[in-house]
Amino acid sequence: MKRFEELGCSVVELHHAGIPGFPDLVVGCLGVNHLVEVKNPDTAYGRAGLNANQQTFNRDWRGERMFAVSSLDEAAALVQNWRRAAKSRTAA
Repeated sequence: MKRFEELGCSVVELHHAGIPGFPDLVVGCLGVNHLVEVKNPDTAYGRAGLNANQQTFNRDWRGERMFAVSSLDEAAALVQNWRRAAKSRTAA
C-alpha cells in the first residue's frame, strides 16, 4: 500500500505468498516489521473482516499480531501509533 511508503515505511506485498491466511503486507517502521492485512470496505469480502484462514494464521502466529486497515486514514493512524509506541519504549 503506497500510503505506508508515503509515511516513510518499507513495504513488501505478500498477498500471493501461497501461505493460507498470510497478511497482504509486511511493513517496516522504526526497525520493527509489522504484518498488515488490507481490507476494502467497498466489497462484501472486505467488509466481512478477517476470513477463517486469516483468523487462524493470526491466532497461531507467535510474533506480533497482524493489523487490519481499510482506509488511508487507518494506515496513517496505525503508523502514528507505531511511532508513539517506539518513542515510549526508548524513553523508558
